[in-house]
Amino acid sequence: MSHGQMAQAALGSAELIMGKLDNVKAIGLNPDQGPEDLQKEAEEFLDQGTDKETVVAVDVLGGTPSNVVIRLFAKYPNIQVISGINLPLIIEFANQSMMGQGLNKPQLIAMAKDGIVDVNARLK
Repeated sequence: MSHGQMAQAALGSAELIMGKLDNVKAIGLNPDQGPEDLQKEAEEFLDQGTDKETVVAVDVLGGTPSNVVIRLFAKYPNIQVISGINLPLIIEFANQSMMGQGLNKPQLIAMAKDGIVDVNARLK
């Protein structure tokens, strides 16, 4: 979940690398929408879910998408939330899913953090 089309663009990039990701949805908050619109779309997806944990990645903690997810905890207590969407996080999530592993949330967060690199410093 993100402000604007960030989530959709990140998912599209991940699928370009990994192939189609099943049971994944990107939801973005557009300027003409409010929190209730975002929550409705998230609930529609979550209501189709399986018995597995659902991972929800949001763009930034404290923004509308993360606030909506926090409200969803009451109805969906098994959701796992991570703030800070980036491509390494999505690719690691896809790898964990494709390998049939259970959710390794610390590894997702580590991959997201490790994906941020000062390339100039590495080249020196």
